[in-house]
Amino acid sequence: MKKMSLNNWFKSGAPWVWLTGAAVAINVIMVAGLLALIAVRGLGHFWPNDIMEADYREPNGNMQRLVGEITDQEEVPATQLREAGIEVAEGAEFATRYLIKVGNRDVTGADFRWALEDKLEKRRYPEQLFASERREWGNFYGYLRSVKEAGKEIGNYQSGQPEQQYEQLWGLLQQRIQRALAIYQQIKEIEKYEIGSINHNLERLRLQQRGYELKGELTALLQSELDAEREVHNRSYEALQERLVELYGRFERDSLTAETAEGKIIELPISKVVHAYRPNAMGVVEKLGFYGVKLWEFMTEDPREANTEGGVFPAIFGTVMMVLLMAIMVTPFGVVAAVYLREYAKQGATTRLIRIAVNNLAGVPSIVYGVFGLGFFIYFLGGNIDQLFFPEAAPAPTFGTPGLLWASLTLALLTVPAVIV
Repeated sequence: MKKMSLNNWFKSGAPWVWLTGAAVAINVIMVAGLLALIAVRGLGHFWPNDIMEADYREPNGNMQRLVGEITDQEEVPATQLREAGIEVAEGAEFATRYLIKVGNRDVTGADFRWALEDKLEKRRYPEQLFASERREWGNFYGYLRSVKEAGKEIGNYQSGQPEQQYEQLWGLLQQRIQRALAIYQQIKEIEKYEIGSINHNLERLRLQQRGYELKGELTALLQSELDAEREVHNRSYEALQERLVELYGRFERDSLTAETAEGKIIELPISKVVHAYRPNAMGVVEKLGFYGVKLWEFMTEDPREANTEGGVFPAIFGTVMMVLLMAIMVTPFGVVAAVYLREYAKQGATTRLIRIAVNNLAGVPSIVYGVFGLGFFIYFLGGNIDQLFFPEAAPAPTFGTPGLLWASLTLALLTVPAVIV
């Protein structure tokens, strides 16, 4: 009886339903776990880690002061270290070493270094240690010593002085950084938008004049009108340049001096500082607030330092716009084509041939579509549009260059077969 019921259960297909459901559940869990791992490892980059200061014994026996953030650790075979001439505890099979972000690339020449755990002595986390995120040369780690205005000290602190004096100096630094950031936004607004608009108008006038010349329609009256409009834009440009000179003078006025781990006193322009913070003196709530600010900047700011610092907003904006344009192009055409082939087309050799072609296109590698888009949309279609409608812009391409429109069309062609199928 039990055997019969078991056979009936298998014949009903229920085991395969449960097996498929279990496989789907396992896949979902694996995907969620992968996303969680990426989020923890990636988003953890913005957390303000404590800055360690320690005495490190080099392989030659010299003692060196080391300052930085511990970013990773690994177990290394002791034999490998001994072969490299590094002493390891007797009888040890493995040694732990840390990857420490020491920053100060403009001083030491490297952002990171490895340090063996058993060579780090007297590890400590002083609250006065600060990290400075800069527009160039990466992070700086050290002790704040003074703040200057136009080369003149307006606040200073030396080791051993009251803690209250250091807090006053730190507050002064934060005020100057906020002031510099406000001026930086004004400069960015003028350079990117106002001067950009003037340059666009001047280029429009140049192309307009070139168009008249190609058609033989450039008269003295048109030339004078173009020159008058160009002069207006030039005067606006000169006024903005004077404003920029004044802003840059204020922007580059302040600086700070700090002491590095090696005991060197370094002067840093505050205009190059994005953030200055002391993670060792920050509580959990303060770190969460700082983390939110950094994450928001990553999502909304432009990249800097050859795309190694800053944000990814242009990449996010370009990707979203490309997908939206692709969806607008591909969805109506793909759905209408699929409905027609399934419901209205006369079933014959032509329809079967179209179905075979669509199925084959769905399996074509994306690189083939990319080459096709480059050749057809950019070189052929865009190049001919430039020759017909924008001859005055030659030899600079207008539509005959890679862009968001052509990328969206190429992606739409790649997606249409999948939508139809």
